[in-house]
Amino acid sequence: MNDTNSNEGQLPEDAAVTVTNADTLRAMASPIRMRILGTLRLNGEQTVGSISEQLGEAPGAISYHLGQLAHAGLVKKVESPDGDRRKSWWKACQSAIRLGRPEEKNGTDESKAMDLFRRSAALSYEMAYERFLDRLPELPREWADSCTSDDHVLNLTAEETSSMIEELNEVVRRWQIKAGMHGDDELGVEPVALILQAFRWFS
Repeated sequence: MNDTNSNEGQLPEDAAVTVTNADTLRAMASPIRMRILGTLRLNGEQTVGSISEQLGEAPGAISYHLGQLAHAGLVKKVESPDGDRRKSWWKACQSAIRLGRPEEKNGTDESKAMDLFRRSAALSYEMAYERFLDRLPELPREWADSCTSDDHVLNLTAEETSSMIEELNEVVRRWQIKAGMHGDDELGVEPVALILQAFRWFS
């Protein structure tokens, strides 16, 4: 995160790493692996046991998926902060990932892997929203009222769509500045998922 105290109007640099490599895309193309990456990015370095407890998955399964993510360069082992070598600590290697464009449009390994990733991501987003709905009845009223799930279908050109997405990304980066100013234990601050999707609509 950039230092924003001197100029609150300055947008942070886009920290997303662009990915087109087929092996990396296939490694991410799993809802459980996406959740593992998400919790490491959100909560920082963690043990296999900690991830297992948060996600409700067996430690052996978490270890396997971490190994697959590590092979693709998405996570890596780190030294235990307390020196206990009996525990395996892990961290995410990137703070965010964006899909790139394969050099060839059709028939390439990268295109097939990207399709697999996109379909897995769609399932992951659906599962995340269902977890939110499961917890919705127990949330404080202000949190229940503040969340939204809107959709709009706009008549735009491809160029206009790209411009709209860039404007929305700038809005997100401004809110990243505000989010970065909160203390770790500040009262009332909770993680909020923002999932932005824009695609050609087919009825």
